[in-house]
Amino acid sequence: MAVYAIAVNSGLYYLIAAVISFLFAVTNNFYWNFRWTFKGQAAFRSRRNKYFRFLAVSVLNLGVNLLLLRLFVETLSMDKTLAQLVSIGLVSILNFLMNSRFTFGEKAADSDDMNGREA
Repeated sequence: MAVYAIAVNSGLYYLIAAVISFLFAVTNNFYWNFRWTFKGQAAFRSRRNKYFRFLAVSVLNLGVNLLLLRLFVETLSMDKTLAQLVSIGLVSILNFLMNSRFTFGEKAADSDDMNGREA
């Protein structure tokens, strides 16, 4: 939010400011999710694999964020900073759920194990 607020208050177009703040946030967010929120989960995936999955989810959610931001600012005439704060709040929920499943979700059981393979 700080990067976004500084960029907007410096006269940068609010959607460009949102993309720039996203670039600052994504690696920081991955670090804290990897080290704290989902620590030790999906150990079968490499850190690189998790990062690229996290990045993919984040880019998708950036699109949702930009759509919401534009809707709030241009349709509802909401203040740009407040609109971004609300958008981030809404998208954070989606981002958490998607990363919980796609990035840090545990591996599904093998199909042989699901079919009750016994010797």
